[in-house]
Amino acid sequence: MISHTTAFGLALGLSLALTPLMGTLARRLGAVSDVGGRNVNTQEVPRLGGVAVAVATLSPLTILFLLRADAARLLEDETRTVIGVGVGAALSCILGAIDDVRRLPAKLKLLGQLMCALVAYAAGCRMGLIYLPFLGLVDLGVLSLPLTIFWIVGITNAINLIDGLDGLAAGVVFCAAATNLVVAAIGGHVMVAVVMSALMGALLGFLFFNFNPATIFMGDSGSYFAGFLLAASSLVGNQKASTAVSLLVPILALGVPIFDTLFSIGRRALERRPVFSPDRGHIHHKLLDRGLTHRRSVLVLYLFSALLALSGLAISIGRDWTVGAAMLLASTLVFGLFRLASSIARRRSLPPPGGAP
Repeated sequence: MISHTTAFGLALGLSLALTPLMGTLARRLGAVSDVGGRNVNTQEVPRLGGVAVAVATLSPLTILFLLRADAARLLEDETRTVIGVGVGAALSCILGAIDDVRRLPAKLKLLGQLMCALVAYAAGCRMGLIYLPFLGLVDLGVLSLPLTIFWIVGITNAINLIDGLDGLAAGVVFCAAATNLVVAAIGGHVMVAVVMSALMGALLGFLFFNFNPATIFMGDSGSYFAGFLLAASSLVGNQKASTAVSLLVPILALGVPIFDTLFSIGRRALERRPVFSPDRGHIHHKLLDRGLTHRRSVLVLYLFSALLALSGLAISIGRDWTVGAAMLLASTLVFGLFRLASSIARRRSLPPPGGAP
């Protein structure tokens, strides 16, 4: 428990100190968010806040693992995994930081994400055995690698896509990290618990500058880092799980970005547009279009995330996959109906072709 609170406190302090410095550096490098288009900010805001989050998260972990003998003994059997997750997360942050400054092509970013996912897989973060309802324990075999990479890359991009309002991505990730922390603590998985504690501290410190009106954005450096760390850590924490909740808990904890990404991809496919093309069709844009203020939109999505996270915790404690499946289905239907209603309302508000504006 001391390691958890120490990691949280150190990460919080470092984040509070480093975030303003990264804002100054971002302006000097020209890493600022554009105004207009799909962006909702009305003035240029520095990016690269994610670098502060990454440094604030990884530094306490490094200090604890090197200097605290008790933590080192608990983690000595997982040295490869600890190093692999740390290296993969750092590389994800570097990839995002380069994109924040120079705007990398989508294919190059995807290639970099795949390489980071391979690092995690090699370190032991993988889907191997999974319990499926009615089928029992299933060995994924050759499917382990592609499914693991799909999970890590998918979560990384889901966090990146939800990062559209001040404080939104940081708050959603905080809820998911809190869920992973509790599940890991209950299951006795020290590594995941300490990592999540550090991530939560770093995000809380960052939110002091990122909540509306934000003075800095996390950028791709932060969304890639946080997404990778959540995805990889959830796989590590679930290696000891023997039921279907091993997948349902992280899916529910990350429900907002996952559902928003799936519906966005489906919408773009129906409109015959590239599935990764940017637009203003995400759920946070829909809330703004319905008249909610910036802060209220974020708070509504915080509420969604908290409810889904609590559902995940209830499922984890109860170890009942049927409750999880029902929660997942209900959440999907709620999001789907909301998105459908928003789309219909928007179409009705548009003038007919050739008509008066």
